[in-house]
Amino acid sequence: MQAELFSQLETKIESLIEEVELLRLEISELRDIRKVLESNKAQTDDRLKNLLSKFDRLEDSADL
Repeated sequence: MQAELFSQLETKIESLIEEVELLRLEISELRDIRKVLESNKAQTDDRLKNLLSKFDRLEDSADL
């Protein structure tokens, strides 16, 4: 009986270790995706700022 309990415990521990490893991989992938998204957001913000500054210059020149 004791050997069976240890076997079940070992199986559960191995399963949990595998799950933790998979979750670590997923976290790593999500961090990579976040970096890409942050970079894309920064590029979009820069482009938007450039467009807005063009509108500001256009408004300034219309006031003259």
